[in-house]
Amino acid sequence: MGPLTRSGKQVFLLFLLLTFTISATYAQTPPFNGQCAATSVPVPVRTEGLTERLGDIQIQCSGSNPGSVLAGNLTVALPVSVTNRIGSNNTASDLLLSVDYGTGFVTLPAAAQIFGNTLAFNGLSFIAPASGGFSIRISNLRAAIAQLGALTNTPVRAQLSFSGTQIPLNQSALTVGLTQTGLYSTLYNRGAITCVGSPLPADTSSVTLSGLFSAGTFFATTRLTEGYGDAFLPRRQGDDSGTRFLLQFTGLPAGARIFVPDFIAGSSAATQTAAGDLGVTRSGGVYVPGSGTLLLARIPGADSNGAGGIVTPLTGSGPIALNSASEVSVSNGIAYAVFEVLDAHPNLLESAQIPVFVGIPSLSPAATAHETVTFAPLSNVQSASTSAPIPRFVSRPPNSDCQLVGDCGASYYPKLDVGYVVTQVTGVAGGPLVGFSYPITINNAGGSLMPWAASVEYLNGSGWLTLDYTSGLNNASIRMNGDPKNLAAGTYRANVLIDAGSVAGSVRVPITFIVNAAPTAPSTGTPPPTGGTGAAPPTGGSGTGTPPPAAPTVTITRIVNAATFESTPLVAGSLGTIMGSNLAGKSVSVTFDGVSADVLYSSATQLNVRVPAAERGKNTANLVVTVDGSSSSPQTVVLAGAWPAIFAHGVLNQDYSLNAPETAAGSGSVLQIFATGIPEGAVVSAQIGDRKDLVPLYAAAAPDVPGVQQVNVAVPDGIDPSKANLVICALAGSQPFCSSAYPLAVK
Repeated sequence: MGPLTRSGKQVFLLFLLLTFTISATYAQTPPFNGQCAATSVPVPVRTEGLTERLGDIQIQCSGSNPGSVLAGNLTVALPVSVTNRIGSNNTASDLLLSVDYGTGFVTLPAAAQIFGNTLAFNGLSFIAPASGGFSIRISNLRAAIAQLGALTNTPVRAQLSFSGTQIPLNQSALTVGLTQTGLYSTLYNRGAITCVGSPLPADTSSVTLSGLFSAGTFFATTRLTEGYGDAFLPRRQGDDSGTRFLLQFTGLPAGARIFVPDFIAGSSAATQTAAGDLGVTRSGGVYVPGSGTLLLARIPGADSNGAGGIVTPLTGSGPIALNSASEVSVSNGIAYAVFEVLDAHPNLLESAQIPVFVGIPSLSPAATAHETVTFAPLSNVQSASTSAPIPRFVSRPPNSDCQLVGDCGASYYPKLDVGYVVTQVTGVAGGPLVGFSYPITINNAGGSLMPWAASVEYLNGSGWLTLDYTSGLNNASIRMNGDPKNLAAGTYRANVLIDAGSVAGSVRVPITFIVNAAPTAPSTGTPPPTGGTGAAPPTGGSGTGTPPPAAPTVTITRIVNAATFESTPLVAGSLGTIMGSNLAGKSVSVTFDGVSADVLYSSATQLNVRVPAAERGKNTANLVVTVDGSSSSPQTVVLAGAWPAIFAHGVLNQDYSLNAPETAAGSGSVLQIFATGIPEGAVVSAQIGDRKDLVPLYAAAAPDVPGVQQVNVAVPDGIDPSKANLVICALAGSQPFCSSAYPLAVK
């Protein structure tokens, strides 16, 4: 063997100082008699992470006699699983133990055994050098922080112990990490993409961002924001990838095609990639190589959890304009895209906007495709592993990033607007349902989509208030019924909570239900004479009392169009509204010529019904309402083959905002029109202003709304805003039927 180099001599000497088998040498050296201090600098760790790198642990020993020995087993215990990469014998392959004898830290060939939340370096021995001091460091310790839940600012503490030589550690518990949420996000459209027909560039073999924008392809932007300055990390030594993001789409209709940019320049870059819908000017983005600014790259070939795939670096010198895009495979209405951080600034809070383009064939059925975004790769492996990817994450949808970005009040976010009349209704204990006179109206006064949920918070009693809808998207109305069947006499109160999320807001609507005692039946028999003792009734008296009161008379006063409340013919398969009195009860039915209709809403004064399909082709029908066995007089209903009627506030813009003067529709954008009275299979056309015979992109049943039809039509160029009335026509047989004019707002 040749002579040792200087560095080789240093390592050789360290190997002599580190022994794993205690020999007779120890008998010749004094016991360790120095002082040791354990320290660590805690680092932020992502609450979503399963392999988060903790702060280094350092044990600094001093004041010992040269040659004295510190020997034994060093153990570190965490509150969560240790998740380093291991070999087949549970030995960590990426955990580093190093020692500094005064000339700098040198890594030692000491392997740690990992069992659950504990790691142990067994059989260590350190001999104090001539200076009497040395330092031991444990680095690259990884842990499943996600096991602590989503709470932030939680200290991650490591418990140290050293069996063998008794060493006077100044402390045995160290804080090695502090939990922080790593990912916040805004899904413009609040996680949904409208599929109403969307054009693509003529040549899709070489797609660019500018080409997609020029073609008018529908897009929805996903914004990602890091929760602290170093949450978005490029790939580091020992990692399988940089920080990744998984965008998942479900519910896409047949024929849908998805395109995403190949590279995304973040908020710190020379020019940020943006589609223009989240307050940043539209641009493909400009990135300067080596600038240390946020850059994401799409990872082709990654699996559905976000692992694997091919990382393509961005090559070039000087500022690089980003414009390329690629198609994402769609299978059975499901698609996903994976992006990885290639570059980032370690101290800036950065965000990135990813426009997702959706191409939809014309005349496709209307659908809503949902999107989610998470860190990636996703994994269920929450322990040390021989092969699971590093880093890896649990599936935890992020909260809104608007507070971090500072745009929570921006007009492009949804905003909940709830309308209601403070009212109360009165019922009878044990009696029938009582309908509230006024519904709760829900409107999205902002942009994007606004999913909402409605629930009842009872202040006293329970189960007495029913809502006809408990969730929805954007605008709706909720009708309520009070049920006194199981209530004693008294006053009952509740709140209806309308919750549209942390950004759009929530509203509580107070509800009061007064329940009166049921009438007391008259007493039976003959009262005793004044001063008497309660003698029996005269011979032959039966004492049967007064007969029960007659059932209330069910009365129909009007039968009107459910969309406009006008007296128009009704259409088979569409909606009608019945006005009258005593229309509520435990059992309510409506028949047309003896054929049962679907009762969609009932109150004491109003019923909403869907006309049976069996009535198609008839000119009239006899309508009867039956409540708890008591029937109304038959009423003659006029029927028509078609009679389109647009609901009040029933026209939405392409971004799902209500079409109104402050949210006017632009030329080329798609209107979503909700109506009733359009029969199945009818040929439908539209007129906007003076532009007639417009062909809808979609005209059929509205998804999941019985008796309502949806018509999607694009706004033509050159419409005079002062004359932008909308008319919908349906051809039933050879006869056209057209709706009343609906005032549109266009720009």
